[in-house]
Amino acid sequence: MAAVTYKLTINKWSVDSANDPRTEFIMLDTQRSSESSADYCRITVYAPQPPKQGLHEQATSAVASEVGLGGAPAQAFSVQVRGNPIKHGDQMTVELTVDDAATTIFTAEVSSIKSSLAQTVIIGTTGKQKLANARLNQTYANQNLDQITKDLAGQVGVNAGDIQTGSSYSYFVVHDAKTVLRQLQELAFRDGMDLYCDANNKLVLKKFQKTSADHTFHYRIHVLDLQLWNYEVASDHFKVYGESPSSKQGSDTWHWFAKDLSPFTAEIGSGQKLLVTQDSAAKTKDAADSLANAKSAALKDRASEGRLKILGNPLVNLGDAIEIKDAPKPELNGLFKVTSVRHVLSKWQGYLTFVGFSGQGGAQQAGGGLGQLTGAVGL
Repeated sequence: MAAVTYKLTINKWSVDSANDPRTEFIMLDTQRSSESSADYCRITVYAPQPPKQGLHEQATSAVASEVGLGGAPAQAFSVQVRGNPIKHGDQMTVELTVDDAATTIFTAEVSSIKSSLAQTVIIGTTGKQKLANARLNQTYANQNLDQITKDLAGQVGVNAGDIQTGSSYSYFVVHDAKTVLRQLQELAFRDGMDLYCDANNKLVLKKFQKTSADHTFHYRIHVLDLQLWNYEVASDHFKVYGESPSSKQGSDTWHWFAKDLSPFTAEIGSGQKLLVTQDSAAKTKDAADSLANAKSAALKDRASEGRLKILGNPLVNLGDAIEIKDAPKPELNGLFKVTSVRHVLSKWQGYLTFVGFSGQGGAQQAGGGLGQLTGAVGL
């Protein structure tokens, strides 16, 4: 049986199960995803009310809490854990160790607090929530994807991590009709990239191009439960129309309208299931080609989606490649891309990890592994 220890830190309160027998910890539940803004870290601790104050202390506290007396402002809401105040905006980190494998699995800021007579639930969210709450108006001229992403993240107060260069935009408009997160997700999609916050709460924007596994999970050894959904690919024929003759006339002609769009049109595949898109941000032939490839590969990638339940593993991360082996059904084996990671640690369930994944994997009807796809979203 693997030995599991944890270290939780919020503001000045910290508990390390390796050397602290007085731990207040009850349950930990964290989830990060590359497909939603619902990243969260939920910590439940036993934090009963402190011993009742004497008459003198009660009188002193009552006077100090009077709004306006002595010019003292009302204090922000907070709770006490082991005598340390925890309030909104405090940074929280979670580290897990399984045998000799130790790593930080989540970094966030406290966003909500639930207090009851005995238990306190503290929930933190990542920078993606800040992006989802923010709306900006901004224009960019002759900027690459990474420059736009870093600038938007910086304006919202989100730290940038691994941001790949991506396409160049002669002109791009960010407007408050969409959230900053939605703007960045659309930009990432055009280049076939994944957008997410890593375990250190830094924004990541990159392609998944792995053809070998970061982690291998064997049926009857690691796998506790496994499910795979496979859907018919919605389209096999794609056309993307750009909006200007920039490719042939130069980037300074981004605002021109071409009479004939055919030289600036990207087309992939064939067949009757045609998907046609006109994108105002695709102002060059290269941009249209990139978007057509992204749409085609994204549909193929998402035609296979699954959920995996394993014994707790803190080393599994978003963007990793996992390989499933020895499952009794051949379609359940193969190489997949990690799209979500959830860790649950409690005193009655132990430590479990739930992995969401996508990709062609070993499904024979999908035509092979992830490495055969070109320009996929996250591939």
